[in-house]
Amino acid sequence: MWLYEALAENDLSTEESHMADIDPKEAADGLRKSAWGDKGFPADPVTIARALGIRVVESQLPDDVSGALIKEKGKDATIIIHSTDSPSRKRFTIAHELGHFVSRSFSGDEEFECVDLRSGISSCGVDNEEIFANQFAANLLMPENEVKKGFSAYSSAVALAPKFGVSPDAMSVRLKNLKLT
Repeated sequence: MWLYEALAENDLSTEESHMADIDPKEAADGLRKSAWGDKGFPADPVTIARALGIRVVESQLPDDVSGALIKEKGKDATIIIHSTDSPSRKRFTIAHELGHFVSRSFSGDEEFECVDLRSGISSCGVDNEEIFANQFAANLLMPENEVKKGFSAYSSAVALAPKFGVSPDAMSVRLKNLKLT
């Protein structure tokens, strides 16, 4: 599996490793290529999660929570997504929680425990873990090269969003961050 090979190859399993050492673009690209291959877009974050042994379930959550990553020692992780969210919101939430899983896995503690809730604060850009998870999710679902190719053909967030299975708002942010708009 890509994630564990990268840990071993880069000796990222030491306690000296920090999340700042992980590039969210490289991590997302590597995971997508390993778990999704060349199946095209939109990439399916559920399939990618399952490739890591992570269950994805839908449930009723508080209105201000879109999803959660739950990991207990000795058990596989579970991502819970809000059952009433739109399909594109669910996809981004899964990708975001995968970002948290990857960053914690790279910390060197293979048996970490956590409960991470994706709430409104996730998009505020004030917490390094949330910033990483959002960047990871954007790169997993909307890789830079593919977005640039698509933008030259479609030239609008509204037209391009369905190709990647994301909302027009998420695509607008991605285009802005890539300095295409």
